[in-house]
Amino acid sequence: MKARVGRPFAGLAAAAVLTLLAWADPRIPLERPVFRYLFVLDITQSMNARDYHLEGLPADRLGFAKAAIRRAITDLPCGSQAGLGLFTTQNVELLFEPLEVCRHAGVIEDVLEHVDWRMAWAADSFIAQGLNAALRIVKKRDPAPRLVFLSDGQQTPEDPVRPELKIKPGEVQGLIVGVGDVKPVPIPRLDRENRPLGFWEKADILAPVTTTAYLDASADTSHRRGNDGSLYLSWLHETELRDFADTAGLGYLRLDTPERLSLALRDPALGELRVVPTGIGWTLALIAWLLVIWPHLVPDPRARHVSG
Repeated sequence: MKARVGRPFAGLAAAAVLTLLAWADPRIPLERPVFRYLFVLDITQSMNARDYHLEGLPADRLGFAKAAIRRAITDLPCGSQAGLGLFTTQNVELLFEPLEVCRHAGVIEDVLEHVDWRMAWAADSFIAQGLNAALRIVKKRDPAPRLVFLSDGQQTPEDPVRPELKIKPGEVQGLIVGVGDVKPVPIPRLDRENRPLGFWEKADILAPVTTTAYLDASADTSHRRGNDGSLYLSWLHETELRDFADTAGLGYLRLDTPERLSLALRDPALGELRVVPTGIGWTLALIAWLLVIWPHLVPDPRARHVSG
């Protein structure tokens, strides 16, 4: 009888101790692959275009890109770091330096949640200059993070001569991520409260306009010359983004699902081995669970002998 009672009791006692230890979230130093990224997100108004159609995810490019970044950061192993910058006109504004993704998950999530097109400080979009700005930021950091530049590649106003990227291939590692679809769609015209006012027209964008008029969708632009009512369309400029990626020695990825971006950013080639504090709570919890169910799965031969 003692054998029959003793083993389950000992297992439960050990499981209780392990559960308490797991709840304390113990960490030990282990060598493992970790990642360090700087995400740069295009927030120009073309990123408001709605050409995504996955259930449960935002249809607009900016919202979809934010969801993909959120998923990618969540899937990175602890010890990895992520920073965030915003691109509009020719510049990149860094919101925060790369932070450890587990300890600062709440801060990263909160900042990302509040990013929207109204944070843009100018209207035009010059992709090459934005990439140059992002590359400069990365190169100044030591150690340099990997760059993840997310954009639809739409340049406004269009430039017949593409500026050069000021970088040698391979100086910076990372990805250019193409956001949107290659099929043209109109760009929503929103007021400062994000209420829809229709769509942008060619005359609003291509005729000489002030920066304020472009950003303020409620401005009256009906007086502009050549306003024939035709819509200003936007699409993923994939060829140009691929060319930029090849020039800079970066990878290219079209953003079709958040899972695909997350998988690409966990490529061992983009990581590095470091000794980082690694949580073992889940391991202790698993052992505790096995100790609880083990007596029911494997009968004690001594118990059978006693009962016989």
